[in-house]
Amino acid sequence: MRTTISISDGILAEVRELARQRKRPFREVLEETLQRGLSATPAPRRRIRLKTHRVGIKPAYRGQSMNQLYDQLEAEEGIARQGR
Repeated sequence: MRTTISISDGILAEVRELARQRKRPFREVLEETLQRGLSATPAPRRRIRLKTHRVGIKPAYRGQSMNQLYDQLEAEEGIARQGR
């Protein structure tokens, strides 16, 4: 069956090079590569545990994202500059 797909230039070049090295048609090498990828079983995911540390955040800021905290710090710094 014929179909059209879009793949990156880098992958295309790798498959073409592999076909050239093996002296086999591009289509065969591409099909084999796709079949291997589809039949591969993914590696089991390992659970990662991170050790946390207290950083002394004020109770008013607890539960906020890092972006929210950064925005708050920038706002406080801007107010301090205006008061100079």
